[in-house]
This record gives sequence, structure tokens and C-alpha cells, in this order.
Amino acid sequence: MNILPLRRYTLSDMRRPLKGTIRHFVLFLLIIQIGFSVSLFAEDSPTENSTVNTATPRTDQNPSEQLSTYRLQIGDSFVVTVDGYPEYSKDRIPVPIQQDGYVSYPLIGLIKATGLTVSELQAQMQAAFSKQLPTARVFVTLMQPKRTILVFGAVTPRGRGNLHVFEVGQVYLLQALASADIIYETADLRNIYIWRGGKLHKKVDYVQLIDDGGPDVPLEDHDTIFVPSIYQQRSVRVIGAVASPGVYRITVPKAPATQVLKLAGGSRSDFADLRNAEIITSTERILADLSTENADAMLAPGDTLYIPLADAKISVTGAVEKPGQYVITEPVPLREAIVMAGGFDEDRANPKKCLLTRADGTEEEINFDLVQSEIYLHPKDQIRVRERIRIDWRIISASLSFVNLLFNIFAR
Repeated sequence: MNILPLRRYTLSDMRRPLKGTIRHFVLFLLIIQIGFSVSLFAEDSPTENSTVNTATPRTDQNPSEQLSTYRLQIGDSFVVTVDGYPEYSKDRIPVPIQQDGYVSYPLIGLIKATGLTVSELQAQMQAAFSKQLPTARVFVTLMQPKRTILVFGAVTPRGRGNLHVFEVGQVYLLQALASADIIYETADLRNIYIWRGGKLHKKVDYVQLIDDGGPDVPLEDHDTIFVPSIYQQRSVRVIGAVASPGVYRITVPKAPATQVLKLAGGSRSDFADLRNAEIITSTERILADLSTENADAMLAPGDTLYIPLADAKISVTGAVEKPGQYVITEPVPLREAIVMAGGFDEDRANPKKCLLTRADGTEEEINFDLVQSEIYLHPKDQIRVRERIRIDWRIISASLSFVNLLFNIFAR
């Protein structure tokens, strides 16, 4: 038997898989070499942004992680579980932080809670309980804080008002303003007011805050933010003897006092002392004569125009208890004028015969019983109550006796 062909066959058979293995091994070495070269190239050739930290902050934090550093505030509440002592647990009824910043808890008394994290509060309560119950284990869980902030003024109106509820631990001014949607075209961004507990807490320049990059202003529950309007600042007030006292907007840096007076409906004719008007500013009171149209007095935003009352009087004379002159601040009905003078003198007055003399000299005889609520007296008017005709029977009797005596004398 010739074994040579068989040997050749076996060796060639073995040679083929060996060549394939060598080829794969060489290819593997080549890949490693290329990868190593690329890594070296990357290390030796930094990109232009190589100094920038490309790590991104975590955005998948759950609420408990976000509140881990939160400092407790007045109005927050939490539940407490005292392991092994259910009688001291309050895991169904939240414990609120009172207005003084303390919480009152059974067995351990008062604990200052504001300014602490939940972990710090839990540690303090654990220490307090351990003095009484060494085996007790305390667990504190913060209820999801809610902050109610009122933002009004030059902000976009909301269907349910301007209350904003934030379900986060701490609310900041910029966050509240962003939620309120400022109307930048009309907002006075340099004078934003924060009210707390009914008092002005802080005045903030929003533009400066943005330019400086902070620090942001922390808010508390039930804070009120007022964003004034530039148009609200351009206003003046008119008071005194005018038709419609009130606040009126102006669209110029300064406005003539006579024009501002017209905005208020003008003066109250006989009751206004235009010669002694005053412009009241934040620093002084300026006397102004507005009796002529060409008066040069001017008002700036925030000023007040005061029109004093003139010395307006009426006269009540005749058969009244206290005849004299009386000051009025508005036209008064005839009935009130008589009351000012103490009422009629019942023994002498004839209410049906009253003489009304107007300031221009015209006269009118009136019947008080018929027109007492229809006739009004104005400054310088005069009402005179005439006396009724009285019959003195003593004089008549004496006269008759005298006549009778004369008749008897002549008869004799």
C-alpha cells in the first residue's frame, strides 16, 4: 500500500486551517495597532474645546434628592414615625411648623425646626426621644412643600387670578417672575417690590439683578410681588374742591396745573379758592394761582394738586333761633339752612313767607312748607324768614275802651 498520497493529503489538509488561523491572528493584531494609534492621536491632538467640562448635570433626580438640602420654613409640615411607639407617631396627621419657627411634639416638647434640613430635624428629634425612650427610632418625612406667591401689576392676567403655587422647597424671585410672565413693554423693572406680612420686605432692581447674575432673592410662603407699570408711575393726584377728586395719568414729564385741573372735571365754582391752590411734592408745598388760564404752575408724576375751599357762607336771618352767617362746603337745601340757624322761632316765624335773595341780587318769595327740599342755597345767598302778623287782644281791648270813653264824653 502506498502511503505517500495519503500523507500528502493529510498535510495539505492541515495546512489550510493553519493558514486561516494565521490570517485571523494577523488581522486581530492589525486592529489592535490601529486602535492604539487612534488613541495616541486623540491624546496628542486636543480639540479646541478640550478645556470645557462636558459633564452634564443630572436631570433625573427624584423629589427626595432635590429636597435633601432644603431648609425647613414656616408653614412646612412633616409626618413622624417613632418605631416601636405608635402612641408617639404622627404618620397620618402632618405636624406643621408654627409662625415662631418651632414645632411642639409630645414627650419632647418644643424644637426649633426652621433652617434645618429634614435629616437634621430627624437627628434632633432622635436625640430628644433617646433621653426618654432609649430604644426608639425616629423617622421624619417632609410633606411636599407648597409655596403660594401672589404676583400682580405689569404681568399677564391669569384666568384664576395672579396666585402662583409652586410645589418645590424654595421659590426665588426670578422663578416667580418667570411664572407670572412680565409684560416687559410696560413694566418698571428697576422698582419691583416684595411685600411680606403686610410690610415692604425688599425693593429689587430686576435689571441690575440680571446684569450682576444674582444673587437671587428667596421668597417665603404668601409673599406678594408687585411689578409696577411705567404708566402707573406717570400719575398725579387732585384733591380738594374739584368735581372729581382722584388719580390721573399724564403722558409727559410735566403737565400744566390748569390741564390737570380739567382732568378732574374743573373746580367747584363758588367753593374753590383757585388763588391759593397748592402743588404738593415729596419735598415741598408750592403755592399756585390758578385763577387764570395762563397760569404757569406745572406738576410732575407723583405730585398732588390741592384746591382749597373758599370761604363760602350763606346768611339766615329773620324769625329763626340763631340768625347769622354759616359756612358751607357744598350747596345746601333750604331745610338744612334753617336747621343751621337753630330752626324757626315758633312764636314769630311765618314759614309760608320766606324771602330768598340770591348772590346776584335777585329775590324770590317762597313757601317753606312746599319747597323746603327743592330750593338749594349757594355761597352768598340769603334767606330771611318773615314774622307772621300777630293780634294783640290787649291792645285791641284797650283801644276799644278808649274809643268807648270818648264816645261817652261826646254823648254828654
